[in-house]
Amino acid sequence: MGGDNMRLAKWLPIYILLSGGLMLGSCSVKTPSSEKTSKALPAEPAKPSEPVAPEPVVTEEPVAAPNFLRAEGTQIVDGEGKRVTLRGCNLGNWLLLEMWMLDMGHIRDQHAFEGILEKRFGPAAKDGWMELFRSNWITKRDFPIIRSFGFNVVRLPFNYRLLVAEDGPLELRPDAFKWLDWTIEMARKHHLYVILDMHGMPGGQSLDHTTGRAGQNKLWTSPEQQERSIWLWQKIAEHYREEPVVAAYDLINEPFGDYKTTNHLAPLVSLCDRMYKAIRTVDERHIILFPGTHQGLEFYGRPDEQGWTNIAFTEHYYPGLFGEEASVDSHSLFVSRTLPFRTSFLERMQTPFLVGEFNVVFEKVGGAPLMRYYYDRFAENGWAATMWCYKLIKEGGGMGKDNWCMVANREPMLPVSIEKSSRDDIETLFRWYGTVPYEINEALGAALTQAEPPPIYLPQLPIFASTPPAQDPLTGWQASDIRGALPGGQKVHSENDLDIYGGGADIWEGSDQFRFTWKPVAGDFDLGATLVSLEETQEFAKAGLMLRRDLAPDSPLLLLNVFPNGDVALGWRSERGEIMEQKKLGRALFPVQLRMRRRGDMVDVAYSNDGKKWEKTQVRASDALGRNASAGLAVLSHDNRVLTTASFKSVLLTR
Repeated sequence: MGGDNMRLAKWLPIYILLSGGLMLGSCSVKTPSSEKTSKALPAEPAKPSEPVAPEPVVTEEPVAAPNFLRAEGTQIVDGEGKRVTLRGCNLGNWLLLEMWMLDMGHIRDQHAFEGILEKRFGPAAKDGWMELFRSNWITKRDFPIIRSFGFNVVRLPFNYRLLVAEDGPLELRPDAFKWLDWTIEMARKHHLYVILDMHGMPGGQSLDHTTGRAGQNKLWTSPEQQERSIWLWQKIAEHYREEPVVAAYDLINEPFGDYKTTNHLAPLVSLCDRMYKAIRTVDERHIILFPGTHQGLEFYGRPDEQGWTNIAFTEHYYPGLFGEEASVDSHSLFVSRTLPFRTSFLERMQTPFLVGEFNVVFEKVGGAPLMRYYYDRFAENGWAATMWCYKLIKEGGGMGKDNWCMVANREPMLPVSIEKSSRDDIETLFRWYGTVPYEINEALGAALTQAEPPPIYLPQLPIFASTPPAQDPLTGWQASDIRGALPGGQKVHSENDLDIYGGGADIWEGSDQFRFTWKPVAGDFDLGATLVSLEETQEFAKAGLMLRRDLAPDSPLLLLNVFPNGDVALGWRSERGEIMEQKKLGRALFPVQLRMRRRGDMVDVAYSNDGKKWEKTQVRASDALGRNASAGLAVLSHDNRVLTTASFKSVLLTR
């Protein structure tokens, strides 16, 4: 049924986050220009029919002013110190377009979409077209629907170009804050908070189309674009510093860089620190959200040591999507690994958290009941959560079993081509976005608002440690968690027997992440150990003997390792940063004896089940491996959220 007829749920306070936080006030707002009735667009170069700018008017029944939200330990609290659990959605594809959400996936991104309009109708008309779209994608009818799902916050993704030109002087557009202001006023009227999310950054924060322009990723290497970002966030904070409807400032959406390297991490930390400091010169009251990457959050260090106060961290979670199998097991793994790992980290950091985007999508893995489970589970931790997304347009219309959204078009999409259709047809399409009858995701709404959560099925997986059970001191050995591996430890039973607790993603490709227990070696050596057992945190967990040039993640190396299933492999990286190679040597039963012996440039490796019959391999050490190196025990969980346990006996290194 249509949104205007949908029964509203009981009032809940709703917050709006601008990658920052606003709250409610005493005004209502006129609807955008989707309610206009004009049909034709003027000839070039004039703009299409101008949308009516939202103009707040006094309501008959003033809305109570909200409290500013703030971070306190791991919780978000209001002005009275009471915990506030934010649950909501993203107003995606509105102030930054993602073409798949319009079922126009053949168009690369918003930049290409605007380019088509500009080429056909001219620059001035293109700007008018975009205003017409914004006037219709989200209108006043949408906010009661959001309320009816029991939500109290919306995350508002926006393109920085909405506020300032792509190039040229640092100067706000005359109407820079029109749409953000309008959203905040609508949120105020409907008891919502807003999170302000800069979804598209100057220069682009990744190669992805979700930045508004795919293929850029220039933010990390361009001082000019970094300065533009800092200046812009300061202007946003200056504009909203007295606005309690804003819950938080979400500094950068998905700063994923080139998706291959970690080259963006150091510039990200520096830029977030500079943006934080610029905001704090004008606004001490709003929460500032520091974004996670594919590498996690750990690289930021402790907020208190950085001098950051009233901040929170944020990440996006899509188990079973984007390269993972859409299965119940994917969600079980997420629940048993990611959630405990992140909870432990946030407790150590004493910092709140926003799950800025998430969705189950597929009915077969849990659908709406699993969405309720996630909202409840996040709330138990005190985490804010905003699903992606609110609205989606589908060519055939309807909700279907598997979906991303809360509302979709009930009717089939109008057969209009941005590239070929007439002005009148394009205008009709844009206005249709604001008037089309909605199909409501009633299954999701019911699951989220019913008193008792619906049942779900998630297989119980083993729970592995994310902190080491012991940190016994080592005698004669040193231990290093390479490239930010989850901090590990060891239980020392005797001089030659110990259990090692190791994290890390892998020893593979051009860079490694693992726990290394080592001694320096110069020239020839003999290293031996018996691997009694290896906990199967993941099928590619590893434990074994390593010779390594140094502790750099991309160091040349030789590795004789065993996997949890008993497979034995020899891996090597001959040159620094080179992609590793590997050869399977066979399969053994635990306990398995391992041996590595260097004589000159030759290294002999061997394994045995009984100490009598040895399977031997000889390799030549590369020049890059050098004579002065490190030798010892390598352990990794292949999942840097947890630690594996490798039990070694009879460890002996002679030099």
